[in-house]
Amino acid sequence: MEMYRISERDRRTATRCVQGTKIPIAGPSVQPIAQTSTFVFENQKEMLRAVTGKSEKNVYTRWTNPTTVNAQNKISALEGTDSTLLLSSGMAAISSTVMGLAKKGDRILSSDSIYGGTLHLFEDILPRNGIEVDFVEQNQFIDAIEDSKSEHRLCFFETPTNPALRLMDIKSVAEASRSAGLTSVIDNTFATPINQHPHQLGIDIVIHSATKYLGGHSDLIAGSVSGLTQQIGKIDNAARLLGGTIDPFASFLLERGIKTLAVRMEKHNSNAAFLAEELSRDSRIRRVYYPGLTSHPQHDIAKKQMDGFGGMLTIEIDGDLKATEIFVDSMELFLNAVSLGGVESLASIPVLTTHYGIDEGILREMNVSNSTVRLSVGIEDPNDLLYDIKNALDMAVQ
Repeated sequence: MEMYRISERDRRTATRCVQGTKIPIAGPSVQPIAQTSTFVFENQKEMLRAVTGKSEKNVYTRWTNPTTVNAQNKISALEGTDSTLLLSSGMAAISSTVMGLAKKGDRILSSDSIYGGTLHLFEDILPRNGIEVDFVEQNQFIDAIEDSKSEHRLCFFETPTNPALRLMDIKSVAEASRSAGLTSVIDNTFATPINQHPHQLGIDIVIHSATKYLGGHSDLIAGSVSGLTQQIGKIDNAARLLGGTIDPFASFLLERGIKTLAVRMEKHNSNAAFLAEELSRDSRIRRVYYPGLTSHPQHDIAKKQMDGFGGMLTIEIDGDLKATEIFVDSMELFLNAVSLGGVESLASIPVLTTHYGIDEGILREMNVSNSTVRLSVGIEDPNDLLYDIKNALDMAVQ
C-alpha cells in the first residue's frame, strides 16, 4: 500500500499550532525547560566557535536558549516567516525592532492609531535618541508612504487598531512601502496569526505582544518579532544589548499556550461576534466597534484580509465617564483589568488605562472618548457574558 505523508510545509494552521513544522524525533514529547543562564563547553576552542557564530551551540540565555528557540520556531511556522525573535514583552519587541532597524537621524512614519505604550515610546523616548516619528492619520497613511521619497527608514501601523478596531489595507501598505523603500512593520497582536497573515500579504516585520492571545492564559509576559532572517538578525543584535531577554520558563508557557491557539481563537471569534450583534441593538450603547459587523465602515477590508474578526470588542455607552466607571465596576464575569487575549473576559476604560494622558485631540482622531470601553471577550458561555453586560448597563445607564 502506498503511503502518503503531509510535508512540514503543507501542514495547516491548527497542526502548526500543536506541532509546528518540525519532524518528530524520539525523546520527550514536550520540549524540556532549559532553566539556565549559561551553557558549559568542553574547551575554549568550542566556546569560541559558538561565540563567533561558527556553531549553533548555546552560550548564554540572553543570546539564545533551546526552550526559547523552540517557541520561536513555532511562531515562525504560524507567521510564515524565516525567523522569529522572542523578547521579554511586546514593548521590548517594538523598541528592539526600532533600535535594530533605525539609527540617529532616521525618521519613522507611524499611523496615529496605535497602542498607548507605543505612542509614548515614539513621542517621548525615540526623539531623545535622535529618531523622529511622523504621525499620520490612518486614512492618509498609505498616501504618506507613497509621498515619503525615502525620507523615512520604516513605517509602523496596527490593524485592527487598539482600541477602536479601525482597519488598514495590509497589502496596499506593503506595496506602497516596497515602492518607497521603507521597511514595513505591523503590530498583529489583536488579529493573531489565526485571523490575519501580514507577511503573506507582503509586510516585512510582524510584531506581537505574545502576552496576549499567543500565550492566552494571562500568566506570562512576552513579545515576538518575525520576518526575514537578515532583518531579524539586525533586531537581535540590538535586543542582546538592550537586554529584553525572555525567561526560558516564559518561553515554555508561551509554546504551550500556542498549542491551543487555533481552537481558542475560534471561540473568541464567535463569542465576540455574538456580543457585537446583540449589543448593536441595545439603545444604551451609542456605538459598537467590531470588524465583523456589516455596519463597520471597513467591513469589506476585514472580509478581504481576515479569516476571523477577533475577540476584541469596543463599545461606547450612552453616558459620561462616571457612568462608564459604574458600568465596568458593575460587571462580574468581565474582570476589571488591563491586558487582553486571555481565556477570561476583561474590561477596561482606555482613557483611564492604555490611553491615559494622551492629548484629547489625538484621542478624538482615534475614536476614543470618556465613554469608550474595551472588552476582551473570553471563551466563557456567550449568553452569560451578554447577561453580565446587560446587568452592568442597568446599573450605569438610566
